[in-house]
Amino acid sequence: MNNEILIELITFLVIAFRIYILSSMQVKSVLDKMFVLYSLKNNSPFLGYSIMFYIEIILVAEYYILGVLDVGLLFLAAIDIFIQYKNIFIHLVTNDKEVYLETIIKSNFKTLTRDEYHKIGDELKKPQPVWKLYSTELIVFAFVVWTISMGNGFNG
Repeated sequence: MNNEILIELITFLVIAFRIYILSSMQVKSVLDKMFVLYSLKNNSPFLGYSIMFYIEIILVAEYYILGVLDVGLLFLAAIDIFIQYKNIFIHLVTNDKEVYLETIIKSNFKTLTRDEYHKIGDELKKPQPVWKLYSTELIVFAFVVWTISMGNGFNG
């Protein structure tokens, strides 16, 4: 097995593991996905951090096995870390999804009317199609395959 196929296999397994864990926790909305990641981080840190930092795991595997730094994945990882910092690494300890939702909305939006608060909450609670919930994971997989097939990235 050559190294490119090995990276694609590692990427597939890491992403499949993330999707399996999230779907086994019955994620149906954006709020569910954020709350599951928040709960895993607090209750099962090793599993939680592995699931949250899946892009970084793939980046490290690519770099050490192929010697390539994938710029597209690096960009996605930066965005993902920023979103996690704002929504998952918060100073709150709760198992109540409504308290979590209230904290997230209040920390991201300083001045809201009651109607705006409820609109944002309803949007985050609205059930989403599976492809929308896991679109980031699919984009990450596409970036890896594209980088390997096109030979893009910076050689390290």
